[in-house]
Amino acid sequence: MIDIENLSKEVAPLIDKEIEKVLPKNGMKNLNDAVWYHMETGGKKLRPLLAILTCEALGGSRDKILPFAASCELLHNWFLVHDDIEDGDKVRRNKPSVWVEYGLAHGTNVGDYMAHKVFELILTSKERDLEDKKIMSLLDAMVQTALSTAEGQTMDINLRGNNSPTEKDYLDMIIGKTAHYLTVPMIGAAVVADNEDLIPNLIEFGKNLGPAFQITDDILDLTEGKGRNEIGRDIKEGKRSILVVHCLKKCSNEEKAKLLHILNKSPEETTDGDVAYAKDLFYKHGSVDYARQMAEEFTSKAKHIADIFPQGLREILYFFADYIIQRRK
Repeated sequence: MIDIENLSKEVAPLIDKEIEKVLPKNGMKNLNDAVWYHMETGGKKLRPLLAILTCEALGGSRDKILPFAASCELLHNWFLVHDDIEDGDKVRRNKPSVWVEYGLAHGTNVGDYMAHKVFELILTSKERDLEDKKIMSLLDAMVQTALSTAEGQTMDINLRGNNSPTEKDYLDMIIGKTAHYLTVPMIGAAVVADNEDLIPNLIEFGKNLGPAFQITDDILDLTEGKGRNEIGRDIKEGKRSILVVHCLKKCSNEEKAKLLHILNKSPEETTDGDVAYAKDLFYKHGSVDYARQMAEEFTSKAKHIADIFPQGLREILYFFADYIIQRRK
């Protein structure tokens, strides 16, 4: 059994050390300090852990995967910095978001800076004697991931104005927005460990892991919150989560009209009573149970794909699949 808490504590300083090579903490004011303000808010380092454990399970070197693993963490946090701006989220991991703490202009620039540093980090793999061909493959994988995630984010924003969202709309969005950058750590690991033949099946695994992760996030926002000091933030932002998509198909015309009215308000106009109404509606029509079942089905599909991998890797992927839907934050 993988001890995610202790492993995260072991890996975190290694990842930070790699990032600090291209992003020193004592760099430019309102830039480097803002990056580290965000990076030090926490997180379990799931993506770099996935890269490292996958690489080692395939016989690869931790030393050689570390720069790419760190780039996966920086990619994730770059997305979060810009995501907070796009969603108007003022809190991230129970601290003021970067754009709130440093201002909107700096927040935007900080995210842009982190984006470029993602690729610079991969280029430092040359110092670990990683072949140029592999470095180019890692860069290509990261470019494709960044593009797909931006497209998925656009689908998410577009969907917020859709009063008849379908399950296909939702799944297309989360595969673009979430699945690719959960998959890229494994792709990079396969490249470094000379197992590129596994990449097509790793992508299929990720296409199921990503939805399981995002659907669980939808539920957590409604039940536990996601480090934003509030429950139901997705409702205030008008997100067409799987809970919304399912509920709109099940509720009465009157309930549907009221739910859409709430979702189409600005976050500032949406009251706690509005959030409570939507939450009650989701439970009334079984949308939460439906979402849980859907997440479990995607997890089951991911595990079925993982069955074809060598035992060591299979056990790691099984663990992550279970962890993702059982987590509480």
